[in-house]
Amino acid sequence: MSDGVLAPLGNIAPTLERIAGVLENATAVVLTTHVTPDGDGLGSAVALCRFLRSRGKAATVVNCSAAPQDLRWLYQPGEFKIYGPGRGERLVREADVILATDIGGSDRLGKMLEPVRRADATRVVIDHHIYENDLFDEALIETAASSAAELTYHLLRHMGAELGPDLAEPLYVGLVSDTGGFAYSATTARAHLMAATLVDAGVDPHHVWHQTHCQVPHNKMRFLGLLLARLVLECEGRVIWTSTDLDLLKRNDTLPRDAFEVVNNFMRVQGVEVGLFFMEISKTRTKVSLRSTGDVDVSEIAKQFGGGGHRFAAGCTVPDKGLPEAISLLLDQVAMRLPSPESPE
Repeated sequence: MSDGVLAPLGNIAPTLERIAGVLENATAVVLTTHVTPDGDGLGSAVALCRFLRSRGKAATVVNCSAAPQDLRWLYQPGEFKIYGPGRGERLVREADVILATDIGGSDRLGKMLEPVRRADATRVVIDHHIYENDLFDEALIETAASSAAELTYHLLRHMGAELGPDLAEPLYVGLVSDTGGFAYSATTARAHLMAATLVDAGVDPHHVWHQTHCQVPHNKMRFLGLLLARLVLECEGRVIWTSTDLDLLKRNDTLPRDAFEVVNNFMRVQGVEVGLFFMEISKTRTKVSLRSTGDVDVSEIAKQFGGGGHRFAAGCTVPDKGLPEAISLLLDQVAMRLPSPESPE
C-alpha cells in the first residue's frame, strides 16, 4: 500500500520546510518530551533521533525524567538519557537544535526548562496541543493531528526518510498511545491510513500491544485495584473519582506515576461523564488528572489551575490546597459544567 494518500494535513508544508532546514543544517540535536514521557512524546522523539543519526547527526533523546517501565523497550542503549549533571547537561548546552515533542506547554519540560531556555540552540516544538509559545523559535502545532507522532511522520517523510521497522515502530507507539488504540475522538481516517502505512513498513501490532499493555508489575496492578475499590460516584453517577495520599503510596511501595494510570479506567463505568483522580503531592499541593466523554471540556478546568490538555483528558496541580480541599474544589467546578440531563421521552 502506498502512503501517498496520506498528504500533510492543513497548511503545514511551509513549517515542515523550515524545520527540515534547521535539522539538516544541525550537527548536534537533542530531542526531548514532557515529564514522565508517554508513548506519543517518546515515540516521536525516538523516531527523530534514529533518523537524524542515520544522516550523520549527533542526536540523543534527553528527558527530565525516566521513561515508564512499559516504554523502556522502545529505545536502544545510548538513545535515551535522563537529564542531570554528567547525564545530558552537556548535550543540552552544546546542541545546535533542541526539539521537543508533545509537551503541551513549555513548563512540562520540568527541570530542563531553564537549561533549554538558556541554551544557544534553535528551539523547535512538534505538538498537537494549543498553548502560549514562550520558548520555541519554530513551532509545528496542529490540533487537527491525532498525535505528535502524526506530525513527526510528515516531517520525516518531508526530509526523505524511508520507513523501516526502526522508524515505524516508535511512530506506531505514538499513534496508538494518543488515539487510545484508535478509540479516542482523535482517531480519524488519517490515523488509520498512517497505521496501515506503518504496519506495511514492518510494525507488528500484537508485539507493540504486548510490550505496552502486558508488562505491569504485580505490585502496581494490586495498587491500581486498591484505588478502583475506593471509587466514589457523584452527581447521580455522572462523575466518578478516587484519590491517594502520600501515606497510601508509601505503604504500598508505589510510584506516583504508576498510580495515575488508574484514571484510564474511569470512563468505562456506565453513565459516567467525568472522571477525576487526586494525588497528594504535599499537604498544600494536589495533583489532579481529569477525563471526560466530551460534554465537559476538562482542559478548561485544568487551565484555571495552570494546567492544560485536551477536551477529553487534562491535568493540573492545585496550589495551596490539601487533598480534601482540592477534591471539593474540583468536584464543584465539574458539577457547574455538567450539562442538564436529558429529559426522558
